[in-house]
Amino acid sequence: MITLPLHPGETVLWVGSPVPGFHRRGATVFLMLFGLPFLIIGVGLFFYGLMQLHKSATMSDAGLALFTAAFALTFGSFGAFLVFGPLIAARTAFRDVRYALTNRAAYVVRQGRFPSLKVYPILPTTALELEPGRRAGTVWLHARLERDSDGDLGTTKAGFENIAEADKVFGMIRDLQGKTA
Repeated sequence: MITLPLHPGETVLWVGSPVPGFHRRGATVFLMLFGLPFLIIGVGLFFYGLMQLHKSATMSDAGLALFTAAFALTFGSFGAFLVFGPLIAARTAFRDVRYALTNRAAYVVRQGRFPSLKVYPILPTTALELEPGRRAGTVWLHARLERDSDGDLGTTKAGFENIAEADKVFGMIRDLQGKTA
């Protein structure tokens, strides 16, 4: 468990975590449907390679069968990641992520396999964005332009994702910005 490194005089105003479940259904379903052929073909090729290995008469046939099975593992693993990854993320995000808002900063605590603590100060110039949803909303409070591996510019956002009290938290941050002006 990561504890918050609060400064003297800093008080916690709100603590929360993401609402469990799917939040961007369209994108999630598309991703899962996109991965399904990879999974099906990967599993089929794997068993085909194993069957061919059993039937192989020469070493080159056995090598080709092993190569087919090994290639199929990679192909099928990619498909399994696309199909089952969103299901796992939807079930575990609310357990591994905690959010906290103080009178000076926003904290995002990630636990689990790769724990981290990110602190985003609340300043009058902090650009806020409220993204409402059906079951949960997102409060974006940090955006940064970054270059990806291809050299293209993209915006990376950070904030309180998929929280039930998004409107309330957004209002609290706006009030804090007014006080620090």
